[in-house]
Amino acid sequence: MPSHLHEGLLDLFRTDLLLAPSLLAEEFRIPLPGLSQMRAEPCDFTDVGPKEFRGDLALSTHDDRDLPVLGVCVEVQLSKADARRWKWPVYLTTLRSRLCCPVVLLVVTPSRAVAKWAEQPIELDTVGSVIQPLVLGPDRFPVVTDPTEAGRCPERATLSAIAHGAGPHTEEVLAAFLAGLMKTDDEHAKMYLDLVDDALSRARGAHRSDCPWARAVGRATGAARRVYRYRPARRLADAGSYRHWHRRTLRLTHNQPLRPRRF
Repeated sequence: MPSHLHEGLLDLFRTDLLLAPSLLAEEFRIPLPGLSQMRAEPCDFTDVGPKEFRGDLALSTHDDRDLPVLGVCVEVQLSKADARRWKWPVYLTTLRSRLCCPVVLLVVTPSRAVAKWAEQPIELDTVGSVIQPLVLGPDRFPVVTDPTEAGRCPERATLSAIAHGAGPHTEEVLAAFLAGLMKTDDEHAKMYLDLVDDALSRARGAHRSDCPWARAVGRATGAARRVYRYRPARRLADAGSYRHWHRRTLRLTHNQPLRPRRF
């Protein structure tokens, strides 16, 4: 059964269909000529036979004539699983047959070890035919520190906070993430916050709890939780409120006491 982290990461790409192609263009230099629209495609890749092949997410880009330009199979991978490398080519070739256009495999993972494993070419035969997965690991997750950018794409800001929220730019990354959080509905906001909270908790647990870095990350995690708890449904979208909760975030990150505010 897919884990909460698996489904949460996948939901980022389901919610914002432009997230995958934008990252393909930025991180892998995949050209998207004449991109006019994105569509979600069926993830059932069982065309014939009794064996079921079901992927995580399939997308297609279309030009202004509504012709498919590129198919994208998005696969979230949290651990090494050699059986997946036998199935991924099925997903790609089936989607290619349906769309009659080039296709790519985008593997998303928050683990560097899994990213290194997943980026190995998949051999198809003995004469050199291979499939090259495009792996979006933590080192390729975007770094979002601009609250305006985060507001335009909260899903991108969430990826940034997952990978970089415990890094050298903790304050800026988390402040931007919270700005994006205020632009989402309550259901997605809670899901994204849980994802980032879990990621930062894992990062903090990987270090001694008494080291300064771990304590700083712990304060940042608490800051995100408390600021979200204080957020009124829509009031924090205005600039004055944003400046206020941004100051609250920085105060909490530096382990200063938080005074409740009436809204």
